[in-house]
Amino acid sequence: MEVHPPDHPIRSVRDFLLHLFTITVGLLIALGLEGLVEMAHNRHLLHAAENDLHAEMHENRTSLAGDERQMDGSERELNNNIKLLMALKAHQATTEPLDFQWQWNGLQEAAWTTARDTGALALMPYEDAQAYSMIYRQQTMVDEEATAYIHEIYRSAAPMQGGRKLADLQPADIDAMIAASQQAIVDLKYLRDLCHSLDVIYSHAQGKL
Repeated sequence: MEVHPPDHPIRSVRDFLLHLFTITVGLLIALGLEGLVEMAHNRHLLHAAENDLHAEMHENRTSLAGDERQMDGSERELNNNIKLLMALKAHQATTEPLDFQWQWNGLQEAAWTTARDTGALALMPYEDAQAYSMIYRQQTMVDEEATAYIHEIYRSAAPMQGGRKLADLQPADIDAMIAASQQAIVDLKYLRDLCHSLDVIYSHAQGKL
């Protein structure tokens, strides 16, 4: 913004006041226009952030439902593994293979990160920003517990690495696999509770956000 000197020399108080008035009006108009532009920008930023957050929340809720179905299968496999390992420990022959498969689709947070980094969260009503913050905190807890559960599945399969077969396992190996499988089931049950809580939060948020 530039303020130019008058085209003609100021010869009276009236000329000075007129020039001052012209400058003041120009500055007020410029500041007003700048404020309108900033307001329009903020409104667009907030609208885009809310749309992205709604879409991401819907996508995450769909992914969560799929993950919960996968957990049902994983729990059955873990329980079956324990049954087979217990039979092996009792020197009962078995030809059924152990199953260490898992599947987990992590929950997305790109819209949340963008809204936070661009300042869109500061433009929201406080209650809405708090609601989104609660959702993404719970999502982080879910993903972290999923990592712990998956880690235990890998631990339960560790003695089978290197091409070893069930017949090659020592009693200590079998005990370690049973313990890790049991821990994976415990982690899975906690993960299931966290997922249920997150789904409840999603349901409440859909009616408010």
